[in-house]
Amino acid sequence: MNENSIVNHGISLALKAGVIFPIVWIVLSLIYGVSFFHSTLLGIALLLVSYVAGDMMVLPKMGNGAATFGDLIIGFLLLWGGLHLLGYDNSFGEALLTSALITFGEFFFHVWMLRTQFSHHHV
Repeated sequence: MNENSIVNHGISLALKAGVIFPIVWIVLSLIYGVSFFHSTLLGIALLLVSYVAGDMMVLPKMGNGAATFGDLIIGFLLLWGGLHLLGYDNSFGEALLTSALITFGEFFFHVWMLRTQFSHHHV
């Protein structure tokens, strides 16, 4: 991995974090009362899992539609399962709302990724 790709990953992760963290903090912590620490942990997990699986693997090969749908599924399952493991029962709605809002932002993040990071791909 060269210095340029490290910078590109850093920029991409920072932008993706700018989508994920405000949503998990507002929806989970402010609206539903999930602790800030727990919503931050879930945000970090979602950031890393969805970046590697969705943005690095699916997006360049299958395009924005597949990556966005994958982000919805990954986000929902990770948030729902994570909330349950952290002791927040009956968190289906919280996970669904949070993942849906993040997915909306992810669509536009993917457009940016395809134009700037994967411009050599014809997707």
